[in-house]
Amino acid sequence: MRIGQNPNMYRKQLFSCCLALVLGGTLPAQDKPPASPPNSVEELIAQALANNAELRGFESELAAAKGQRTQAGFFKNPELSAEVGGREVRDSENILQGNGTTFSITVMQTFEFPGKGTLRKAIANKNIEIAELGLEQFRLALAGQVRVLAYEHLAAVSEAEAAEAVYRQSSELASQLNSQSNFGIRLQIEIRLVQASLVDLGAAIKEASLRREETRTQLNALLGRPQNLPLRINESLIPPGKKLNESALVFAAQQHNPLLKIRQRELERSSRELTSVRLDIAPDFSIGPFFSRDVAGDTEQNIGGAISATIPLWDWNIGNIQSAKARLEAAAALRVKAERDIEAQILSRLKSYDLTRRQLGMIPSGLLKNIHEASTLADTQFRNGSISAQLYLEMQSAYLNALRTSQAALLDAWRTLLDLNLLTGGHLDTPKQLKQ
Repeated sequence: MRIGQNPNMYRKQLFSCCLALVLGGTLPAQDKPPASPPNSVEELIAQALANNAELRGFESELAAAKGQRTQAGFFKNPELSAEVGGREVRDSENILQGNGTTFSITVMQTFEFPGKGTLRKAIANKNIEIAELGLEQFRLALAGQVRVLAYEHLAAVSEAEAAEAVYRQSSELASQLNSQSNFGIRLQIEIRLVQASLVDLGAAIKEASLRREETRTQLNALLGRPQNLPLRINESLIPPGKKLNESALVFAAQQHNPLLKIRQRELERSSRELTSVRLDIAPDFSIGPFFSRDVAGDTEQNIGGAISATIPLWDWNIGNIQSAKARLEAAAALRVKAERDIEAQILSRLKSYDLTRRQLGMIPSGLLKNIHEASTLADTQFRNGSISAQLYLEMQSAYLNALRTSQAALLDAWRTLLDLNLLTGGHLDTPKQLKQ
């Protein structure tokens, strides 16, 4: 305090500074964004279907196909031609009898050979159907991808939390035992074993945390959200209990698989394209009125109609017909290949699904909870000296391994089931029924 300064004034300034520091320290906390509310998996799927950027691209392709269909329905624009020039009239002796101007104008409307426009519209309609099926297939794939990523995120969060809990428990245990003044060589070695296990636990935490962040950022990208936005899912990872029938799956795929439908539409489009190419040699014709006026001494006017058409003399479109036939054969081969591949994929995934469900059925109900309780009990027993460090570490490792393996099996079952749902065109069952 400077000499001569009022002590009361100094206290007021000091109080104001302290108050400013306190208020300044609370302001950043008020500026923190509120935590995002938890979402269900169905809500995440709805957000993805509403905001996914790639989905907008498929919708644009559909809009483009519809625009081509609109364009295919228009007539060609009429053609206007005009001629202007000079005119001379001479007799048989080449004596000029008169001169003047000549003028003519013609308006011609082209009409396609019957059937060409109909085929062009039919091809455009098939393009629309293919674009719609592509959009449907992407919607199903997007919903399945969001669901799988959500379940992978739940599994990663669970594994990271479990590994963190075991790490804290082991670290506190090692610190407590290490702080004792009197302990023998055996206890010292056991403490070092527990401390060495922290290295593996740290690696497990890192791996699970990375998977948690990767699934979070991938989900945010699919949902069209900022990458730094946190993600909370208010569901638990449970096994799918749906029983599947092989013949029903194959029949559903044959009727509803989007790729199989696309291959069928491509085959139909190629067939129409071949017919259209064969019809290209048929002549189009143009019809319209004409008017001409010649002035060279006398005035001569002509009014009438004109017609023109191409004559298929040199070009019979043989090369294009051969190419169209090849494309038709390729489309037919792809249709057969798609049907066989889809049936093979269904049988393979159905076998995988049955084996995974059998694996999950071998896990007794409540086993993970019992193993978790045993791992906590092992901590108490080791502190009391009732069990060795080796048994304690084996119990912690058994808990984490059982959690990791069971959740991996759950994820495999869901991935396989959602693949089957995509192969059947979404007619496997509704998401709620898939869990029953």
